[in-house]
Amino acid sequence: MNHDETRPPPASTHTPEPEPAPRTQPARARTLGQFATFAAIGVANTAVYYAVYATLNHWIPYLAAHVLGWTVSITVSFLLNSYITCRTRPTWRAFARYPLSGAVNVVGSGILLYLAVSTLGMNEDIAAVAAGVLVTPVSFLLARWAIDSGAAPAPEEGPVRARASRG
Repeated sequence: MNHDETRPPPASTHTPEPEPAPRTQPARARTLGQFATFAAIGVANTAVYYAVYATLNHWIPYLAAHVLGWTVSITVSFLLNSYITCRTRPTWRAFARYPLSGAVNVVGSGILLYLAVSTLGMNEDIAAVAAGVLVTPVSFLLARWAIDSGAAPAPEEGPVRARASRG
């Protein structure tokens, strides 16, 4: 028996090309899309708050109507941002952390409002809008953190697709 006959055939010089990675949206574009969705939900949620507040204000004291309006709006905001913005299934843990983004929004915009009016001499109405706009990105990042930390994928998505949609 010849020594060459016992050797395995030479390995192919052609290496198979790796399968292309699934197309995922770049992180920046995904974040901008999520931010736009978050902002749109925020606008709609302001209407939810006001509708609850204005309706209840006819029957109960205005501060009670405010608290109930805020409670309904923060719950609606959490659910919409969980399912639509972050594409995750809501959890009680995330729900408990979610109001942190609203608290940062109120405190941060209050500080910016005060500084704009007292130090820059801005009109109070314009300063309030500007402060709200400036603090919204921080609120978005906190809301996304609250929702995404340890969240399960949304019911219509498998774990692989959910991870890809969140980066």
